[in-house]
Amino acid sequence: MIYVVAEAQAVMLMSVVKPLLAIVLLGVWAWTVSKLDKDAEYFHLKRQMWNLAHIGAAVVGFGLLLLIPIYLVGLLLCLVIVGGEIFGYAYQRNQLVPANARWTFSLESFTRRLESYQEAQALRRASISLVGKDGNPKSVPRGDDQDAGAHQVLESVLDFALPRGAQRVEIAVDSKQAAFTVSIDGVKYPQPTIEPEMAMKFIDYLKRAAGLDVDDRRKKQIGRVKIDAHELGGHRLEVETAGSTRGLVMTLDIDPHHRMDTPIEKLGMLESQRKVLQPVLEERGGVVLVAAPPRQGTTTTLYSLLQAHDPYTSSINAFTEDPDFEIEGISHKAQPEGQAANDYNEQLAILLRSDPDVVLVSRLADRQTAKLLTQNYEHGRFYVPLAAADTLEALKIWIKQVGEYRAAGESISAIISQRLVRKLCPTCRMAYKPDPAALKKLNLPVDKVSKLYRASGKVMENNKPVECDTCFGLGYRGRVGVFEVMVIDAEGRKLIANNQLDRLRSHVRKQKMLWLQEAALAKVAYEGVTDIKEITRVLGDKFGSGGSRGRSGAPVADSSGSGSAARQPEVKQG
Repeated sequence: MIYVVAEAQAVMLMSVVKPLLAIVLLGVWAWTVSKLDKDAEYFHLKRQMWNLAHIGAAVVGFGLLLLIPIYLVGLLLCLVIVGGEIFGYAYQRNQLVPANARWTFSLESFTRRLESYQEAQALRRASISLVGKDGNPKSVPRGDDQDAGAHQVLESVLDFALPRGAQRVEIAVDSKQAAFTVSIDGVKYPQPTIEPEMAMKFIDYLKRAAGLDVDDRRKKQIGRVKIDAHELGGHRLEVETAGSTRGLVMTLDIDPHHRMDTPIEKLGMLESQRKVLQPVLEERGGVVLVAAPPRQGTTTTLYSLLQAHDPYTSSINAFTEDPDFEIEGISHKAQPEGQAANDYNEQLAILLRSDPDVVLVSRLADRQTAKLLTQNYEHGRFYVPLAAADTLEALKIWIKQVGEYRAAGESISAIISQRLVRKLCPTCRMAYKPDPAALKKLNLPVDKVSKLYRASGKVMENNKPVECDTCFGLGYRGRVGVFEVMVIDAEGRKLIANNQLDRLRSHVRKQKMLWLQEAALAKVAYEGVTDIKEITRVLGDKFGSGGSRGRSGAPVADSSGSGSAARQPEVKQG
């Protein structure tokens, strides 16, 4: 007997793997027995008896593993004895516990558990997962799943877009190619192209997730998808698809609802502009126009103006086609997208009969819309968006829509024009001393502006320039508005009523109104939040020597254009 034990010990010591395997098996057994002990306690089984049985089986099984010279034979017997005893416990407990608590040992059960484990692993490895209606992440497509490739494309695009604070992803597909672009702070960044077939799978994958009709390739459809980006948090995508004879286009707006919730003091207005606008916001009645080219922040400004009113003392309404409206205290009067002008005006008239205090009107459908506003401006405040380059152009469009100078002038309270400019990355922006000649050209005081900033995208690390972690080498992070705020006082209304728009320009300048270019330069010279290159990019030929100059010498908007009142003979003098 002593000889056998000694021989067994010699066999064990000949290999490092064998004793390690025995230790691992012992650890697995101990973990399993601890779970079985808790199970026996929960169901009031013979806990002490079973614990003795577990220990006894382990003593016998692991003893044979040590005593039998042939290691594999001892291992097999150990597994049979220890595993058989555990199986015996499981069989016996299934006879005593309720049916819904019984353990199953079928191949189907094993496969299901394995599938669940693999799904959990795939979910942990994925950087993006779709979120179901219950708020829980959905399983990530993998393997030969038809959506596996599409999900990989989604991860690739959003892994680039989300860390950089992108607002929009666009996919255009035709028979030859599929082009992806990611819009970050108003600038499009092309992404690697993929095969049209895979792009269509990607589009269908998101359409199904958004509850859209996959088979309809032509009709414009809008839906929403929630995603979990793990360490980058949860996000919502507004999915819009539309087709034509040339192909299919899908856009993904990232968290558009977040952009509606911006306090007015965070929009980017200069302090002097907020100061002159505040009394207007506190008045009852009047029309406020908010003008900008498309995708220049008009919607955000409109909602910020709405939120400047107290919802507890005022009836505030949003008469819009916006599907993402979620602002507490503001009533949303949703309108179908593309609604006919007659139906739109009829619904607006119904709203106005309820005597609301504040109304955001999403569009001027036709002259009848403007007429409704001018008929009711004394009883309510109206905020109206217009696609216009500046305040004067917006005023001319308003006059044209109203059709009468006096009514247009009497109803207007203020006009706000704006652009969005990228903010310099606070981590990597570079300071420099500007050329005095350049400052004079920009009408900036040489003695007061000793330092400007410009974009870099690089930081120094170990005396070497490396890509900035904050902006990912772009040099900019986020956007801010630059504004032109024209407040129309009693004298201004008289000038509009008499079609004296040139005198109106001089009048508002006497009131120290800043043109858009001047406000943009203030962001560069006095706040240091952006640079000359960026405002030149955004304002284009309206910045610099291309425009006419006001009394201050700063470039101002050209008053001519398609919206000129002089070219609208149908407008009445009142």
